[in-house]
Amino acid sequence: MSLTKAEKENLRAFLSAVYGNQVNGWSMNNDVFNLTFKMLEDSRKCSDLMDYVPRPMALGQAPINYVRKSIRETLLRKLKNNKAHYRACIGVVANKKKTKIYMAAMGY
Repeated sequence: MSLTKAEKENLRAFLSAVYGNQVNGWSMNNDVFNLTFKMLEDSRKCSDLMDYVPRPMALGQAPINYVRKSIRETLLRKLKNNKAHYRACIGVVANKKKTKIYMAAMGY
């Protein structure tokens, strides 16, 4: 099943946000879609782990209070319904996948 025109446009818009205008010359196809989906899965794994990274401690804050607050904030971040990808995660994963996505767009 090939992508519809609207799906191709949406895929191109997303990839343009990640890779810039260079994707305008790329063919949007099922392989590109599948690799983009895998890229987002990998980014989600990274983003889920980033939720557990403690935020910087304020100067003069008692360490025990910092730990309590950090744990509470971590749990709240994990419970949010509208989860976003961390920019660092999508950037790293996008760089790793770029060659494969480009090759798929060129039909290789």
